[in-house]
Amino acid sequence: MARARKGTIVDERYTLKERIGTGGMADVWLARDKELERDVAIKMLHDRFAQDKEFVERFRREAQSAAGLQHPNVVSIFDRGAFRDTYFIAMEYVEGPQLKELVKGGMSSGDAIDFTRQILHAARFAHRKGIIHRDLKPQNVMIDEDGRARVTDFGIARAGASDITGTGSVMGTAQYLSPEQAQGKETTERSDIYSIGVILYEALTGRVPFEGDSAVAVALKQVSEQPRRPSAVNPTVPPALDAVVMRALAKDPDARFVDADAFLKALDAAEQAPDQPRPEDTAAFA
Repeated sequence: MARARKGTIVDERYTLKERIGTGGMADVWLARDKELERDVAIKMLHDRFAQDKEFVERFRREAQSAAGLQHPNVVSIFDRGAFRDTYFIAMEYVEGPQLKELVKGGMSSGDAIDFTRQILHAARFAHRKGIIHRDLKPQNVMIDEDGRARVTDFGIARAGASDITGTGSVMGTAQYLSPEQAQGKETTERSDIYSIGVILYEALTGRVPFEGDSAVAVALKQVSEQPRRPSAVNPTVPPALDAVVMRALAKDPDARFVDADAFLKALDAAEQAPDQPRPEDTAAFA
């Protein structure tokens, strides 16, 4: 396939303006929708995946399912189709940073809880429609101009199980991967709960629970090692919030919150606990 570049018109409708991201599966372009005169984001499969007909069919099917997710905390999918010898998805363009940029160095417990709530609202909505994200991480959460969290790529990860021996984007995925996913076992709603627990941990401490020299090393730690409590990294994290995070990060899926609602209720209780520090005492730290 001829490489997409600035000025390329996709499906006689979307004019590519700038490549704004790349991952293990696809490139993301900022594009202009000529019909509706609005900016959109175009996700275009890499050639090596586009040549796999079975993969493309799974990708197409998952994109079609995700297109039905209309929620304030979910990035909407507008269109999908074939272009030249590959497949694309046109989605809402969210102008703003990734949550990953905001959690570096940690944030206040209030902000961490607020963003986690919004991600849980998105997950709850998708789960009720039978869609599991499978790749929740702060790189897949955009913060719009109103400060609202917007989750992208719902269901798309299912199209292709990441090769855990890879690097780059796969390493980023491994840091948020549930133990059962790391072992190639069945993925459930509680797998997303674990990933959201990792996001909350990082938001509170500025670091992920497990790091390593490779994606494989990180995945092995997800399976076999216990994380330090958030308060061991950031002493301002109160015991009640510590307990919420650690339950979300339980190795056994049955020991985690049963669903997003249970996680949300636990966050509410932790926030109301008498040992909750004042907001001004939980400022972001280095």
